[in-house]
Amino acid sequence: MSIIAVLIGILLSALSASRQAGLKLRCISQLHEVSFKFRMFSDPFTVTTRGESDMLGSNVFYMDDFVDSLYRIDEFWDLPPIIYSQYNPGEEIMMCPAGENELYRRPQRTAFENAIIPSANVSLAFNRRLWRNGIDPGITTVSGRLLDLPDIPLIMDVDGAAASAAGRLPHYIAPPVPGLNDDYAAGEFWYPSFRHNGKFVVAFVGGHVLTTEDPLAQSTWRWDVTGY
Repeated sequence: MSIIAVLIGILLSALSASRQAGLKLRCISQLHEVSFKFRMFSDPFTVTTRGESDMLGSNVFYMDDFVDSLYRIDEFWDLPPIIYSQYNPGEEIMMCPAGENELYRRPQRTAFENAIIPSANVSLAFNRRLWRNGIDPGITTVSGRLLDLPDIPLIMDVDGAAASAAGRLPHYIAPPVPGLNDDYAAGEFWYPSFRHNGKFVVAFVGGHVLTTEDPLAQSTWRWDVTGY
């Protein structure tokens, strides 16, 4: 019996490791897709609409509108008028497979206006410096020229519960960068998640996806870039 118990323990451990590896691969695949959609959104010849950013012309846009397009909220709402709609966690690229599986969207709001609830269940966040180069007001614009700097982090794992508990918007995070004395230097907008067996997963503007245990130790990652 003791031998059988040991074998069962080994089997369960192997199954758990296999499941975690599968979730990580799915997350990486989804972030690849988000990065691809960013490149499409950046290209004036492939994008059909950028929502409110259309008023800016064809060369620049707000990150808010790209995020709203992924969540299908605000101008990108694709359902009849209803109070809210639940996302299917098996189909949504904006829900990490290893994160919470209950998330809802509300119409006539942006992600910044709590269109996505509960905020504690948000599992993926964008580079806040591409949204705001400061805190108030700091709103910036981005363009396809960002693709010239492929090592800019774009989207990554976020601890939505920790961000929400601190009163921060979980859709955008930014780390303190050594030598960069900006509004994010205190680290109050940095809530990374290491839910993939201690690994942080991030997709870059250039399309590649990397994992690490220490995202702030990566000297080639361009956290310092704001709008472009």
